[in-house]
Amino acid sequence: MLIGICDDEEIIRNELKRLCNVFVEMNLIKIDTVCFSNGEELLGYADTLDILFLDIQMKGINGLKTAEKIREKDESMTIIFLTGFRGFMQDGYRVKAFRYLLKPLKEQDFMQTLSDAINDITKNSKVIVGKDGETIFIKLKEIIYIEYENRFTLVRTKKGCYESSMKMGEWEVMLNTGDFFRVHKAYIVNMEYIEEIGKEILLDNGEKVEVAFRQISRLKKACKEYRKRNAI
Repeated sequence: MLIGICDDEEIIRNELKRLCNVFVEMNLIKIDTVCFSNGEELLGYADTLDILFLDIQMKGINGLKTAEKIREKDESMTIIFLTGFRGFMQDGYRVKAFRYLLKPLKEQDFMQTLSDAINDITKNSKVIVGKDGETIFIKLKEIIYIEYENRFTLVRTKKGCYESSMKMGEWEVMLNTGDFFRVHKAYIVNMEYIEEIGKEILLDNGEKVEVAFRQISRLKKACKEYRKRNAI
């Protein structure tokens, strides 16, 4: 997941980057960050951002104008405005702002906002799989686990089992949302469906999957943080 930080104050950019790193440590999710000091620099960036923290009051082109230009090309980017004044909040509706964060930044507010933004992205994400020669779209949140079998991967959901030509490494990148964990070389599990962790993992549909011994402690930590994050 690629997160952009655009603010003309270096101290704010550094603080947001630090908070992103703290979020990564807490949630065992891979996040890359890229920083911009003004709107012009951001608009010239070639890669696609998943989430953008954007200061409203910047020198040169301000945050609202920058967001308007972004929306001309990208409707899906999650934009989170940074502002010191509540009066700007109404203006964000026309550029489909996800949320506002008030300055000075509070760590708890940041963590909750970033968690909500990632959850919002992943709950609406879909992947293409196949069954009996048909192409099917399923939401990532519906996946219970991915299993490697006979050079293919099997996608297990409560509605059925689907075959995919994607490799486990590709699934691992796609499912890098904080909700999934690669418990074994042959399994990636959605932590939402884990009931018990022992020598095997018991899922809430009654199935059991293998877990590598070296992954057990990391998995337990990830599950604890996942439950805490989604209990709010």
